[in-house]
Amino acid sequence: MKKILTFLVLSLPLTIFSSTLVILECELIEDGTIEDVKRINSAWVKSVNELNDKQVSSQVLEAVLSDNMEGFMYIDTYEDSIHWGQIRYEIKNGTIQDIDEQFDAVSKCTAGKMYDAEQS
Repeated sequence: MKKILTFLVLSLPLTIFSSTLVILECELIEDGTIEDVKRINSAWVKSVNELNDKQVSSQVLEAVLSDNMEGFMYIDTYEDSIHWGQIRYEIKNGTIQDIDEQFDAVSKCTAGKMYDAEQS
């Protein structure tokens, strides 16, 4: 029992200060606005946070100085890569298909990256 408690105490900082980040590079499509993107993204966050006890946060980044001033980015923060997988599974199974269709109507994402991050 003491070994289990020691392990839990030692691993606690890693679970508190680590997360998985997904960065998507996107562009607006015809008639889409950044306001549409923000509104849809807020609805997406609310919906995915109802799927799981763990919480997702998301930011929409608008270019201030960039080689692509027309583009924008999403940064989604998941508690860990397992959490990302759980949410991705739900999305793939059509759980929030209406929101995905709204995204597709106003934007197109052309690149994505995933990182595990730890506070240092």
